[in-house]
Amino acid sequence: MTSVQSKSAGQQRSTSASKSRGRAAAGAQEQTGERDENYGLISVLYHALQGAETTAQYVQSSQASGDEELIQFLESTRSEYKSLAAKARQLLVDRLDSDAGEADDESDDEDDDDDV
Repeated sequence: MTSVQSKSAGQQRSTSASKSRGRAAAGAQEQTGERDENYGLISVLYHALQGAETTAQYVQSSQASGDEELIQFLESTRSEYKSLAAKARQLLVDRLDSDAGEADDESDDEDDDDDV
């Protein structure tokens, strides 16, 4: 396969993967009723928390070995996961509050129409 053919095949796979992710995200919204952006944010939050939990287990296991360099690295990694989770959680709260405010505005508009 020539390098041009290889690049073309790679681009096709990349485009196909992007389309597949797009369909999956759209399917998630249809299936869950949650906006795609919120669904992705919830997923990132979940995985950050899962990473922090898993890394904590690795810290405990490595403490038995006494490898301080490894312990320090794992504790730092766990701290970063926790920080990412906190940021994702706050962003999600802000977005959900904003969505709730928009829903209230729409509800108020509908109530106004009933008074006519």
